[in-house]
Amino acid sequence: MTMTPPTFKEPTYENVYIGETFGPVELVLDDFFLRSYAYALDDYSGMKIIDGLAKPVGPVPPHMIVSDLMQIFLTVYDRDKVVGLHQKEEVIHYKAVPVGTKLTLTGTYVDKYMKRGKGYTVLESIARDEQGDIVILQRSTEVMRIPQGVKVGTGLAEPDRRVTPRELAGERADSISATTPVGTALRAVTKQVRQAQMSVFTGAEFHKQGIHTNLEIARKAGLRDCIAQGMMESCWASQYLSSLFGQTFLSTGCHFSTYLMPIYPKDVITINGVVTSSEPVEGGQRVEVEYWLTNQDDQTTAVGYGSAIC
Repeated sequence: MTMTPPTFKEPTYENVYIGETFGPVELVLDDFFLRSYAYALDDYSGMKIIDGLAKPVGPVPPHMIVSDLMQIFLTVYDRDKVVGLHQKEEVIHYKAVPVGTKLTLTGTYVDKYMKRGKGYTVLESIARDEQGDIVILQRSTEVMRIPQGVKVGTGLAEPDRRVTPRELAGERADSISATTPVGTALRAVTKQVRQAQMSVFTGAEFHKQGIHTNLEIARKAGLRDCIAQGMMESCWASQYLSSLFGQTFLSTGCHFSTYLMPIYPKDVITINGVVTSSEPVEGGQRVEVEYWLTNQDDQTTAVGYGSAIC
Protein backbone atom coordinates (compact mmCIF):
# COMPACT_ATOMS: atom_id res chain seq x y z
CA MET A 1 0.00 0.00 0.00
CA THR A 2 1.34 3.44 -0.95
CA MET A 3 1.31 6.00 1.86
CA THR A 4 0.50 9.59 0.91
CA PRO A 5 2.96 11.98 2.55
CA PRO A 6 1.45 14.74 4.67
CA THR A 7 0.83 18.10 2.98
CA PHE A 8 2.44 21.08 4.69
CA LYS A 9 1.65 24.74 4.25
CA GLU A 10 4.11 27.19 2.75
CA PRO A 11 5.62 29.14 5.69
CA THR A 12 4.69 32.67 4.56
CA TYR A 13 3.18 35.63 6.36
CA GLU A 14 0.15 35.50 4.03
CA ASN A 15 -0.65 31.90 4.99
CA VAL A 16 -0.71 32.60 8.74
CA TYR A 17 -4.06 33.54 10.25
CA ILE A 18 -4.90 34.72 13.75
CA GLY A 19 -6.54 31.92 15.72
CA GLU A 20 -4.75 29.14 13.81
CA THR A 21 -4.11 26.31 16.27
CA PHE A 22 -1.52 23.54 16.52
CA GLY A 23 -1.43 20.30 18.45
CA PRO A 24 -1.96 18.67 20.76
CA VAL A 25 1.52 17.16 20.46
CA GLU A 26 2.97 14.77 23.02
CA LEU A 27 6.53 15.34 24.27
CA VAL A 28 8.16 12.79 26.57
CA LEU A 29 11.06 14.17 28.59
CA ASP A 30 13.07 10.95 28.56
CA ASP A 31 16.81 10.37 28.92
CA PHE A 32 17.47 10.74 25.19
CA PHE A 33 15.62 14.06 25.07
CA LEU A 34 17.66 15.38 27.98
CA ARG A 35 21.01 14.19 26.62
CA SER A 36 20.30 15.66 23.17
CA TYR A 37 19.61 19.12 24.56
CA ALA A 38 22.46 18.87 27.05
CA TYR A 39 24.80 18.38 24.08
CA ALA A 40 23.14 20.99 21.85
CA LEU A 41 23.19 23.68 24.53
CA ASP A 42 26.39 22.58 26.25
CA ASP A 43 24.34 22.47 29.45
CA TYR A 44 24.79 19.48 31.73
CA SER A 45 23.13 21.07 34.76
CA GLY A 46 20.46 18.37 34.73
CA MET A 47 22.98 15.55 34.37
CA LYS A 48 25.45 13.70 36.57
CA ILE A 49 28.22 11.31 35.53
CA ILE A 50 27.51 7.93 37.13
CA ASP A 51 29.76 4.97 36.26
CA GLY A 52 31.01 6.90 33.24
CA LEU A 53 27.54 7.63 31.88
CA ALA A 54 25.59 10.90 31.85
CA LYS A 55 22.47 10.33 33.95
CA PRO A 56 19.59 12.80 34.46
CA VAL A 57 19.20 14.21 37.96
CA GLY A 58 16.64 16.61 39.38
CA PRO A 59 14.01 18.52 37.40
CA VAL A 60 14.31 18.99 33.64
CA PRO A 61 16.03 22.32 32.82
CA PRO A 62 13.08 24.37 31.49
CA HIS A 63 14.91 25.78 28.47
CA MET A 64 15.16 22.27 27.06
CA ILE A 65 11.37 22.24 26.67
CA VAL A 66 10.91 25.65 25.09
CA SER A 67 12.56 24.86 21.75
CA ASP A 68 10.10 22.05 20.99
CA LEU A 69 7.27 24.26 22.18
CA MET A 70 8.22 27.12 19.84
CA GLN A 71 8.51 24.76 16.85
CA ILE A 72 4.98 23.40 17.19
CA PHE A 73 3.94 25.39 14.10
CA LEU A 74 6.15 23.03 12.06
CA THR A 75 3.48 20.34 12.52
CA VAL A 76 1.54 22.33 9.88
CA TYR A 77 4.13 24.44 8.04
CA ASP A 78 6.94 23.00 5.89
CA ARG A 79 10.02 22.90 8.12
CA ASP A 80 12.40 22.79 5.16
CA LYS A 81 11.06 26.00 3.61
CA VAL A 82 11.26 28.24 6.67
CA VAL A 83 13.57 31.17 5.87
CA GLY A 84 12.59 33.58 8.62
CA LEU A 85 14.15 35.40 11.50
CA HIS A 86 13.19 34.95 15.13
CA GLN A 87 12.76 38.43 16.64
CA LYS A 88 11.59 38.14 20.24
CA GLU A 89 10.92 35.43 22.79
CA GLU A 90 8.97 35.59 26.05
CA VAL A 91 8.89 32.61 28.42
CA ILE A 92 7.03 32.14 31.70
CA HIS A 93 7.77 29.14 33.96
CA TYR A 94 5.05 27.78 36.23
CA LYS A 95 6.12 24.34 37.39
CA ALA A 96 9.25 22.18 37.64
CA VAL A 97 8.90 18.71 36.12
CA PRO A 98 10.97 15.53 36.62
CA VAL A 99 12.63 13.42 33.94
CA GLY A 100 10.10 11.05 32.37
CA THR A 101 7.24 13.54 32.45
CA LYS A 102 4.88 13.43 29.48
CA LEU A 103 3.89 16.92 28.31
CA THR A 104 1.12 18.01 25.96
CA LEU A 105 2.00 20.93 23.71
CA THR A 106 -0.49 23.25 22.01
CA GLY A 107 -0.08 26.52 20.15
CA THR A 108 -2.05 29.37 18.58
CA TYR A 109 -1.15 32.28 16.34
CA VAL A 110 -2.43 35.21 18.41
CA ASP A 111 -1.30 38.13 16.24
CA LYS A 112 0.22 39.15 12.90
CA TYR A 113 1.15 42.60 11.68
CA MET A 114 3.17 44.51 9.11
CA LYS A 115 5.87 46.92 10.22
CA ARG A 116 8.39 48.66 7.96
CA GLY A 117 7.73 46.25 5.15
CA LYS A 118 8.18 43.12 7.27
CA GLY A 119 5.43 40.65 8.19
CA TYR A 120 5.52 39.64 11.86
CA THR A 121 3.71 36.67 13.40
CA VAL A 122 3.17 36.00 17.11
CA LEU A 123 2.84 32.39 18.26
CA GLU A 124 1.69 31.55 21.79
CA SER A 125 2.34 27.99 22.96
CA ILE A 126 1.65 26.14 26.19
CA ALA A 127 3.12 22.97 27.71
CA ARG A 128 0.94 21.09 30.21
CA ASP A 129 1.80 18.07 32.33
CA GLU A 130 -0.28 14.93 32.85
CA GLN A 131 -2.28 16.68 35.59
CA GLY A 132 -3.25 19.42 33.13
CA ASP A 133 -1.12 22.03 34.93
CA ILE A 134 0.70 24.64 32.86
CA VAL A 135 4.45 24.04 32.95
CA ILE A 136 5.60 26.72 30.48
CA LEU A 137 3.96 29.44 28.41
CA GLN A 138 5.90 31.07 25.60
CA ARG A 139 5.29 33.75 22.96
CA SER A 140 7.51 33.93 19.87
CA THR A 141 7.61 36.82 17.42
CA GLU A 142 9.06 35.97 14.02
CA VAL A 143 9.48 37.47 10.57
CA MET A 144 8.24 34.55 8.48
CA ARG A 145 10.38 35.36 5.44
CA ILE A 146 13.42 37.60 5.10
CA PRO A 147 12.11 40.43 2.87
CA GLN A 148 13.85 41.27 -0.40
CA GLY A 149 16.31 44.12 0.05
CA VAL A 150 16.74 43.62 3.80
CA LYS A 151 20.37 43.09 4.73
CA VAL A 152 20.55 40.38 7.35
CA GLY A 153 22.68 41.22 10.37
CA THR A 154 21.88 44.91 10.64
CA GLY A 155 19.59 44.60 13.66
CA LEU A 156 16.06 43.77 12.47
CA ALA A 157 14.43 43.47 15.89
CA GLU A 158 13.36 46.41 18.01
CA PRO A 159 13.45 45.81 21.78
CA ASP A 160 10.24 46.66 23.67
CA ARG A 161 12.46 47.79 26.51
CA ARG A 162 15.90 49.32 26.25
CA VAL A 163 18.60 47.18 27.81
CA THR A 164 22.00 48.83 27.58
CA PRO A 165 25.14 46.67 27.82
CA ARG A 166 27.54 48.23 30.29
CA GLU A 167 30.91 47.74 31.92
CA LEU A 168 30.60 45.79 35.17
CA ALA A 169 33.28 46.54 37.73
CA GLY A 170 34.11 44.81 41.00
CA GLU A 171 33.16 41.38 42.26
CA ARG A 172 30.55 39.27 40.47
CA ALA A 173 27.83 37.37 42.32
CA ASP A 174 27.41 33.64 41.61
CA SER A 175 23.83 33.48 42.87
CA ILE A 176 20.78 35.64 43.59
CA SER A 177 18.72 35.74 46.79
CA ALA A 178 16.00 37.94 48.27
CA THR A 179 18.69 40.14 49.81
CA THR A 180 20.86 40.63 46.71
CA PRO A 181 21.25 44.42 46.28
CA VAL A 182 20.09 46.22 43.14
CA GLY A 183 23.13 46.98 41.01
CA THR A 184 24.89 43.69 41.80
CA ALA A 185 27.00 42.53 38.85
CA LEU A 186 26.55 38.86 38.00
CA ARG A 187 29.14 36.37 36.82
CA ALA A 188 29.62 36.00 33.09
CA VAL A 189 29.01 32.82 31.09
CA THR A 190 30.66 32.07 27.73
CA LYS A 191 29.28 29.88 24.94
CA GLN A 192 31.13 28.61 21.88
CA VAL A 193 28.85 28.41 18.82
CA ARG A 194 29.37 25.13 16.94
CA GLN A 195 27.61 23.91 13.81
CA ALA A 196 27.27 20.36 15.16
CA GLN A 197 25.33 21.62 18.18
CA MET A 198 23.29 24.03 16.02
CA SER A 199 22.23 21.11 13.83
CA VAL A 200 21.18 18.91 16.75
CA PHE A 201 19.28 21.80 18.32
CA THR A 202 17.50 22.58 15.04
CA GLY A 203 16.39 19.03 14.32
CA ALA A 204 19.08 16.84 12.79
CA GLU A 205 17.11 13.82 14.01
CA PHE A 206 14.30 14.82 11.63
CA HIS A 207 16.63 15.73 8.74
CA LYS A 208 15.49 19.33 8.98
CA GLN A 209 17.10 21.56 6.36
CA GLY A 210 17.24 25.35 6.42
CA ILE A 211 19.31 28.45 7.18
CA HIS A 212 20.45 26.90 10.48
CA THR A 213 21.78 23.64 9.02
CA ASN A 214 22.30 23.93 5.25
CA LEU A 215 25.01 26.27 3.92
CA GLU A 216 23.53 26.47 0.42
CA ILE A 217 20.10 27.52 1.76
CA ALA A 218 21.71 30.04 4.12
CA ARG A 219 23.70 31.68 1.31
CA LYS A 220 20.65 31.85 -0.95
CA ALA A 221 18.97 33.78 1.88
CA GLY A 222 21.80 36.32 1.86
CA LEU A 223 23.75 34.94 4.81
CA ARG A 224 27.51 34.32 4.77
CA ASP A 225 27.09 31.08 6.74
CA CYS A 226 24.47 29.12 8.62
CA ILE A 227 23.11 31.03 11.60
CA ALA A 228 22.20 29.71 15.02
CA GLN A 229 18.56 29.81 16.03
CA GLY A 230 17.69 32.86 18.11
CA MET A 231 16.07 30.36 20.45
CA MET A 232 19.54 29.06 21.33
CA GLU A 233 20.33 32.48 22.82
CA SER A 234 17.07 32.40 24.79
CA CYS A 235 17.97 28.94 26.07
CA TRP A 236 21.42 30.15 27.10
CA ALA A 237 19.82 33.11 28.88
CA SER A 238 17.40 30.77 30.66
CA GLN A 239 20.29 28.52 31.68
CA TYR A 240 22.13 31.61 32.94
CA LEU A 241 19.16 32.76 35.02
CA SER A 242 18.45 29.22 36.30
CA SER A 243 22.01 28.91 37.56
CA LEU A 244 21.75 32.26 39.36
CA PHE A 245 18.29 31.88 40.90
CA GLY A 246 18.32 28.13 41.50
CA GLN A 247 15.21 25.93 41.70
CA THR A 248 12.84 28.86 42.26
CA PHE A 249 13.34 29.93 38.63
CA LEU A 250 11.66 26.72 37.41
CA SER A 251 8.32 27.65 38.99
CA THR A 252 8.36 31.47 39.31
CA GLY A 253 10.79 32.60 36.62
CA CYS A 254 10.23 34.49 33.40
CA HIS A 255 12.44 36.09 30.77
CA PHE A 256 12.10 38.16 27.59
CA SER A 257 14.77 38.20 24.86
CA THR A 258 15.18 40.33 21.74
CA TYR A 259 17.57 39.20 19.00
CA LEU A 260 19.61 42.01 17.45
CA MET A 261 21.94 40.26 15.02
CA PRO A 262 22.68 36.71 13.87
CA ILE A 263 25.32 34.51 15.43
CA TYR A 264 27.43 32.13 13.35
CA PRO A 265 29.45 28.95 13.86
CA LYS A 266 32.77 29.66 15.64
CA ASP A 267 31.37 32.80 17.31
CA VAL A 268 32.09 33.10 21.02
CA ILE A 269 29.13 34.53 22.93
CA THR A 270 29.41 35.99 26.43
CA ILE A 271 26.38 36.56 28.66
CA ASN A 272 26.58 39.30 31.29
CA GLY A 273 23.93 40.51 33.70
CA VAL A 274 23.12 42.87 36.54
CA VAL A 275 20.35 43.02 39.16
CA THR A 276 18.08 45.93 38.23
CA SER A 277 15.16 45.76 40.68
CA SER A 278 13.84 43.96 43.75
CA GLU A 279 10.21 44.24 44.86
CA PRO A 280 8.24 42.50 47.64
CA VAL A 281 5.49 40.25 46.27
CA GLU A 282 3.31 37.48 47.60
CA GLY A 283 5.61 34.60 48.40
CA GLY A 284 8.83 36.57 48.70
CA GLN A 285 10.91 39.06 46.78
CA ARG A 286 10.79 39.29 42.97
CA VAL A 287 14.30 40.08 41.82
CA GLU A 288 14.88 41.21 38.23
CA VAL A 289 17.99 40.92 36.07
CA GLU A 290 18.92 42.61 32.80
CA TYR A 291 21.24 40.57 30.58
CA TRP A 292 22.97 40.98 27.26
CA LEU A 293 24.86 38.69 24.89
CA THR A 294 27.92 39.85 22.97
CA ASN A 295 30.17 38.15 20.45
CA GLN A 296 33.96 38.05 20.20
CA ASP A 297 33.93 41.41 18.38
CA ASP A 298 32.01 43.03 21.26
CA GLN A 299 28.86 43.30 19.14
CA THR A 300 25.58 42.88 21.02
CA THR A 301 23.65 39.95 19.55
CA ALA A 302 20.71 39.85 21.98
CA VAL A 303 19.39 41.63 25.08
CA GLY A 304 16.77 40.74 27.63
CA TYR A 305 15.49 40.74 31.17
CA GLY A 306 14.20 38.10 33.55
CA SER A 307 13.09 37.62 37.11
CA ALA A 308 12.07 35.10 39.75
CA ILE A 309 10.66 35.09 43.28
CA CYS A 310 13.28 34.46 45.95
